[in-house]
Amino acid sequence: MQFLVVGQWQGSASSRAMRLADGASAIAADLPRSATTTVPIPAGAGDRLETAVARYTAVRSVAEAVSEEVRVATEPVLAIGGDGAVVLGATAVCTPTTALVRLSGSSGFRPLNRAQPVAAETAAVRLLVDRPDDLFPEAVTFAAPMVVIAGTRGLDDVERAALARADVRALDADDTDTASLRAAVAATGADSVFVHVDLDVLDPSEVDGLLEPVPFGLGGGTLVDLIAAATDGRRLVGAALTGFAPVDPDRAVDDLGVILRVVGALSAAARIS
Repeated sequence: MQFLVVGQWQGSASSRAMRLADGASAIAADLPRSATTTVPIPAGAGDRLETAVARYTAVRSVAEAVSEEVRVATEPVLAIGGDGAVVLGATAVCTPTTALVRLSGSSGFRPLNRAQPVAAETAAVRLLVDRPDDLFPEAVTFAAPMVVIAGTRGLDDVERAALARADVRALDADDTDTASLRAAVAATGADSVFVHVDLDVLDPSEVDGLLEPVPFGLGGGTLVDLIAAATDGRRLVGAALTGFAPVDPDRAVDDLGVILRVVGALSAAARIS
């Protein structure tokens, strides 16, 4: 597996962006240098250009840079760092027979509305499934039944209804185990899989460096088992690990044990497939 680190900031940054950059750098320090490439984040906050996506120009620039690296790689790529919007570029090699498995505390299925722009990470799945043609034209598109979301907490009724109408398979944290996830992926009929792990799927007791920690998440061991279940019998074409945002770089080391286990699980799945 090759590693693509998304998070070297160029220029002024918000506290949130700097935390994500620190998280990416902390993980990168434990990766083999010969197999690791870094994608810099563009300077500036970006402009929404009257789209439904906040900071659209910056998000699209990163997505294009990640996509370019993924397409030329000779092995499956694990994109590390940034927020959930990284999947807009990291899924570049996926095909119509690839299942997208999102392990996250949130659905990533916020509605798109030009009158109320949303952060791309909160609508990442919707942008991959159902987006206007003028948004991220380079990104792949997934048929909704090829998407499985697991580990969510606190979804409201409107969000649940939207997922159901779209025919996206979604499992709450309480309903997420290896058997249910394996069955959900099998139901897609996919012959390959892309796995997106957003670290907010974990309980805050497992990882301190989260932007918006939500209680009652998964344990680290459970997450590792779920990765194996999601890729069981299917080729792993790529993966993303997002959402690591330590409050202080010196505290990042406290979280790296469980995070590197996740990296190891994804790398092992790539070798098996």
